[in-house]
Amino acid sequence: MKQLYLIIAGCLLFLSQAYANNLVISGTPVYTDATKTLRFNIQWDNSWCINSGPANWDGVWVFVKRQNCSGNNNWLHQKLSTTSSDHIAKVGTATSTDVQIDAVSDGMGVFIRRIASVATPNVVGNVGTQTIYLKLDGSATPTNPASTVSSADNFEVLGLEMVYVPKGPFYAGDGRSTNTSNFSKGSNTLPVTIDSATQANGIGTATNYVNSVTYGSPVPLGPTFPLGYNGFYCMKYEATVGIFVEFLNSLTYDQQTTLLAENGVTNLPNIAGSYFDMVNSWGFWNRVATAGTYNTVPAIFTASYLYLAEGAVSWKAMTAFLDWAGMRPMTEFEYEKACRGSNTVTQTPIAAVPYEFPWGNTTITSINQIAQNYGDPAWQYGSTVEGPCFYTGWNGSSARPGGNAKSNTNRTQSGATYYGIMDMAGNCTEQCVGGGGVDLSAFTTANGDGMLTSKGLANVTGWPAAGGVASGTIIRGGYWETGGGTTPCQTSDRQFYQGVSWNNDKTKFNGARGVRNFTY
Repeated sequence: MKQLYLIIAGCLLFLSQAYANNLVISGTPVYTDATKTLRFNIQWDNSWCINSGPANWDGVWVFVKRQNCSGNNNWLHQKLSTTSSDHIAKVGTATSTDVQIDAVSDGMGVFIRRIASVATPNVVGNVGTQTIYLKLDGSATPTNPASTVSSADNFEVLGLEMVYVPKGPFYAGDGRSTNTSNFSKGSNTLPVTIDSATQANGIGTATNYVNSVTYGSPVPLGPTFPLGYNGFYCMKYEATVGIFVEFLNSLTYDQQTTLLAENGVTNLPNIAGSYFDMVNSWGFWNRVATAGTYNTVPAIFTASYLYLAEGAVSWKAMTAFLDWAGMRPMTEFEYEKACRGSNTVTQTPIAAVPYEFPWGNTTITSINQIAQNYGDPAWQYGSTVEGPCFYTGWNGSSARPGGNAKSNTNRTQSGATYYGIMDMAGNCTEQCVGGGGVDLSAFTTANGDGMLTSKGLANVTGWPAAGGVASGTIIRGGYWETGGGTTPCQTSDRQFYQGVSWNNDKTKFNGARGVRNFTY
């Protein structure tokens, strides 16, 4: 079988314009059996590495899927070497000074991240074409997948733009006296400090972080529960329609069936036009383009607007996607850390502002993407506004992630978190692990292993199995047509602490975003 030609990216933008979320992975991936390396090109825009304030950087989580043509032709997750020096980034024939490649201990992928230098400690701008050489898992009998790698195999290289959230203390909660489901310590309304001692010992009983046990886990949360103090990577943008097309197209027929059946039992991969998202979605339209063969050959999906944020993602679909990509769901503690921040240099929490939004203040402006812009991959909100947030928009679909990021805007005008993460308020919901009344103590930093159940579901121990009320999941950050006004978009709002029915099915406002722990 011929190797797959790739221009596959987390946001699937194939053009050269400098969009806020332009990531391109290109070239025919070339596998060299003698060195067990896979070669391809990568580039992305609006990148940074800075040494003050957040002192962080952005990068790309890159992972590989492989199709063994001598077997059943299923796409499998290909493990990579766990030694960083086995992977190489070059510009031309020289070792790259733009990026470095960081391996991970489970071999599920690598982080390719922006770097600076002593002479130039702060770097902001586009990352030009880098030639990447990834070394595959070199063990004699790889366990994931077990099939032997061959140069005749098909390889698919995928990437998701990420932002590093460094280790550091932060405040959970913003100290307000209303909405008592908000994080607050004991009987008062002080924000809860999450520091090294808290993470090392665990936060313990619910009354250590909420003013009533009703609002937290009835079982104490120990040191293995990710409270957000330790460093982690967070997806820079909500997952797009484009990456979900790639996800669906890598699954078996039975796995596709599970994710389609949430929209009705007659919605099947062997019927052209069957839909993953919503039947009347204007912007998503993630549909079966080529029907599969019942119980045998999977369908081929396509979509009209690959660069929009994928909506209508149930909790089951999101966790399946994150397991497939080697990531995990974030906790609501990590959501607040990623929004509010910690000064990495001084190791001090950023002050909590009552009723603040993820960009650090209480200013907010309603914006909208109109239908005429669906066909424009370069869409950005037309004028510079303070606190842009897509929360009272036209009830058709989500907007393109990062649509408010412009080169001449500050954090408030771009709607970015302290670390530079986009759309944490408005657009699609942020589905997190958390809430009240459910035992969350089994949830850890365990990541997905790239393999789903035969029915297309995540199978990681400790992850909530489904969304809904009393599920151990919580909606944060509001969504593009928030009936409750601006309140759900506030960083510390926990009005959905009991869970909601929305993410137990295909409600169109649900989005997908994942994280992965990493320590430097």
